[in-house]
Amino acid sequence: MEIVDRKFNRAITVTATNTPATRPEGYKYPPVTEAVIGVNFADDLSKTQLKSASDKLAKNYPIHQQLQNISVNLDLSPQAGKNRKTITEIAELGHRRSSQDMTEIALALPNSLVVSQLAPYPSWATFSNRFKRDWKLMKKTLGYREIKRIGVRYINRIDIPATDQLVHNEKFLNVFPQVPEILGPLMAGAVQTTSYFEDIKCTLTLNSGVVASPILNHISFLLDLDVSRELDVPQSDTDIFELLETMRVKKNEVFEACISQRARDEIFNGDRNAK
Repeated sequence: MEIVDRKFNRAITVTATNTPATRPEGYKYPPVTEAVIGVNFADDLSKTQLKSASDKLAKNYPIHQQLQNISVNLDLSPQAGKNRKTITEIAELGHRRSSQDMTEIALALPNSLVVSQLAPYPSWATFSNRFKRDWKLMKKTLGYREIKRIGVRYINRIDIPATDQLVHNEKFLNVFPQVPEILGPLMAGAVQTTSYFEDIKCTLTLNSGVVASPILNHISFLLDLDVSRELDVPQSDTDIFELLETMRVKKNEVFEACISQRARDEIFNGDRNAK
C-alpha cells in the first residue's frame, strides 16, 4: 500500500505480513467504540434553521440536549480596582439528539451534520443507511447547501491480555512508537500520522496509543482512523453516498494494515463473519 506524505512530498510503502487487502465481510465482534459520519457546510446555519433541523430529527432521536459554550471573563487589570466584574457569556452551539439507549447520536451544529454510532456497532449497512435517512431529512428541511468537507471516522479499542504494565503493542499492531533502547520497554505511548491517498483524494489522520482498559488484566490500544475529503467534494446525494462507500473500503484497508495476524488469531479469534 502506497501512501503519499504531502508534508515531505514523498511516497511511503506500508507492508504488513499476511494482511488482506480488504475486509468486506467484517468481524463478528468489531472493536469499534464509535463510528462517525460528518458533513461540513460552506456557510453556517441560523439558529432558526438549527432548531428546525433538530425538530425534524426528534422522531428518530427523542433525547435532546442543547449544546452551549460557556465562557467566563474576569477583569484583573489595575484599572478595574475594586470594580472588577465577572462576565459570563453563553453561546448556543447547536443540538445533540440521541436514541433512547444513547447509542445512536445526531448532532445539528452551525456548520455541520454529524451522525454517530456508539458500541455495539451493528454493521456498515445499518449505520450508513441511518446516515442516508438523516441526510435526506435534513435536505428536505434546509434545502440545498454547499458542502466543503465529508468525513468518516472510526475509533477502535483493541484489548490485549496482559500480565504486567508493560506495553507490547508491536506484537498486535503494526503502528507503535519507536524509541531508543534506553527508553524501553514502554509503559505508555502514542502515535499520530497524517497521510494522503491520491486515488480517492482523501486525507487520513491516524491516532494510536494506550488508553485505560475497562477489562481486568488487559491493556487497551486506541486505533482512531479519520478519512476525509476537502478537495472536489461531491454535492449530489449519489456522489456523496458513493464517496462514503469508498472511504469505508479505504478505512478497512488501513485497519487491516495496522493490525498483525496475531491480533486476528488471538483477539478477533479469526472470526470474520458478516454482522
